[in-house]
Amino acid sequence: MSAQIAQLTSALAESERRRVAEQQSMSATVQQIKEQVRNLAYQPTTYSALEDTDDDSEEEDDFLDGTP
Repeated sequence: MSAQIAQLTSALAESERRRVAEQQSMSATVQQIKEQVRNLAYQPTTYSALEDTDDDSEEEDDFLDGTP
């Protein structure tokens, strides 16, 4: 009976060690993802990404009309 208790205690301790290790790994992964999201949120947006419409053609036509 005591051998079974020792075996179950050992298995429980090993299970707990694995659970803690997995939790630490997941925490590290979550931190990395948070950093990546923060970095994406603070990246400057380029002008070309903001302006992707045909409205610019009217402005260009205004400049072309004034040239001889």
